[in-house]
Amino acid sequence: MLTYTRKATQADLDAIIAITDQAIAYLASQNLPQWQGSEGPNRAEFLKAIEANIAYVLIYDGQVAGVAKLVPGPEQPYEALDGSWQNNSQDYVVIHRVAIDGTIRGKGLSKQLLRDLVTLAADQGFDDIRIDTHPSNAVMQHVITTVGFDYQGMIQMPVTRDGERKAYQLLLH
Repeated sequence: MLTYTRKATQADLDAIIAITDQAIAYLASQNLPQWQGSEGPNRAEFLKAIEANIAYVLIYDGQVAGVAKLVPGPEQPYEALDGSWQNNSQDYVVIHRVAIDGTIRGKGLSKQLLRDLVTLAADQGFDDIRIDTHPSNAVMQHVITTVGFDYQGMIQMPVTRDGERKAYQLLLH
């Protein structure tokens, strides 16, 4: 199957929301508080991300199968790491809101999406890439470390109940 990642467009918005809604339900079924209630991804957030050219979709077999955002830093939670970054740069990009279509889970698409985002970040001139996930989200932690990210410490997401997150970094140099 041809699989690639491209910038999201407004035409992708319904598929993006369907995928993130599936992800929210999946996280709830795993008893994970991540993205629950009003803290999950939503249409307004992704419309804004599309307009800002920071939203991406994974295409698998001709369909939108995954979504994520590639957000240039600095971001306050990443500046207040309980741990240490491999460098002190504020010139980094953060991967946020990674979700894969739940009907095709288990095909390695989340790893493909992260690898593609690393390439896209490098193409944009970033060699410091960061990502975070909930401390109980073992599946995402496995994906993140399999792609090559290293755990650096804990961050606290503001205005989020249960906002503690494991933070990871990948340096490309």
